[in-house]
Amino acid sequence: MGLLALLVFTIGLGLFIPKYANLYVFGYIMCIVYAVGLITRKKHPASELGIKRGFKKDMRKIWYLFVIDAIVFQLLPPMLLVAFLFGYYPQLLQHITGRVAANFGGAIALNTTLLGILAITAVLTLMEEVVFRVTIQQRLNWFVGTPAAIAVGTILFGLAHGVGATGILPLIFLDVAGVMLDGVFFGLIFSKTKNLAVTWVTHYVADIVGIIALLTVLSVL
Repeated sequence: MGLLALLVFTIGLGLFIPKYANLYVFGYIMCIVYAVGLITRKKHPASELGIKRGFKKDMRKIWYLFVIDAIVFQLLPPMLLVAFLFGYYPQLLQHITGRVAANFGGAIALNTTLLGILAITAVLTLMEEVVFRVTIQQRLNWFVGTPAAIAVGTILFGLAHGVGATGILPLIFLDVAGVMLDGVFFGLIFSKTKNLAVTWVTHYVADIVGIIALLTVLSVL
């Protein structure tokens, strides 16, 4: 529970005090250190971190969730549809572009090599899955049950993507809501498989498809 409090604290500071916007990275690092420490120092089985065999078998269990989130929702983002209906589509598109560029340290640009995008995305998505699914969701699941654990992990996952966000509140809300929707799917996949690789691949593919779709739309506009 101490890790949860630390993550909430660092994300909260980043949300409300701009100069501490990057402090949540410390919370990420501590969650990862804790997770790795479970199997290196405390001799817990690697399966507690979702490191297990049976990738193909587990992927077959959740293929429909994979298709919905990693493909359909990235090509037809529900939050962009909501923004379109309320007249915020161009602004939300610009807002998401700025947030993605910031999250990737400015690496996401039309002249960035595909290899660079693939490598950066692989590292970031793996870190997020270890933090929010393996550490937060898995630990909370022992105490509050699966639905609540997924909810808490999803909310924190979404709020973390709102750190440093600028612009009007409706745009920030729609962007964070879209991230949370992805988080629900990642949480469900991890709860059904307890397989980090499956959840990571889903998250990774979703981000890559989303980035390519975003760059494609921007190039057309």
